[in-house]
Amino acid sequence: MGKNFSMARELMTTAHIASVPSRVESLRQCVQAIYNQVDKVYVMLNGYSEVPSFLRDLRFANCELLDNSLGDSARYLHVNDEKGVCVFVDDDLVVSNQHVAYLLSGIKKYNGIVGLHGRKYLAGSGFKQWVGNYRCLGTVSDDVHVNLIGSGICAFSNERLYVHVSDFKRKNMADIFLSKAATEQGVPMIVLKHQSGYVRYIPTTDGQTIWRTTRDYSYHTEMLKSYIK
Repeated sequence: MGKNFSMARELMTTAHIASVPSRVESLRQCVQAIYNQVDKVYVMLNGYSEVPSFLRDLRFANCELLDNSLGDSARYLHVNDEKGVCVFVDDDLVVSNQHVAYLLSGIKKYNGIVGLHGRKYLAGSGFKQWVGNYRCLGTVSDDVHVNLIGSGICAFSNERLYVHVSDFKRKNMADIFLSKAATEQGVPMIVLKHQSGYVRYIPTTDGQTIWRTTRDYSYHTEMLKSYIK
């Protein structure tokens, strides 16, 4: 289990984003919204042929061209480079200018992973349906503990939770593998209350998302059963 996390000292905050070429415009807006809220931004460019021009002159941005073999788990490549708080943002989401401060306050309160999206499943339910579904684009009226956290809109201290890119055994399943690691290390997962419209979604140019392109969820179910007891 990770050591207890303290907010008493000033912390390094890093943002971690994985993107695909069809989302280059939404990526620009995503980075623009988060850049001044953190100390450094890591942008993993899955399938890009070159670094977009709007990223080249950003002093505190680390950009890498990748072949997309890692999918959404590419955002974890640099999660342990600096000690501090890691903030994760999907490349089709634009956050408010107080987003990181809000997540930091949640980490201080709960000493775990906090975010704006997640689900709660019951053990032994077959995992065909959830008992709570909390959306980043909808209203969540109270903070709620979940057992599946949305990895694309969350944050945690890497001194509290240790994850490595090798923990993500299959691409585009980051939510499950992150939640599994948190559960096994005794780290709580909390979706923080927020209003609809707090996060702005930018539709992709090709209309493709991970959930729309996934057809077989049998392995997802197997993984959920492995850690939700």
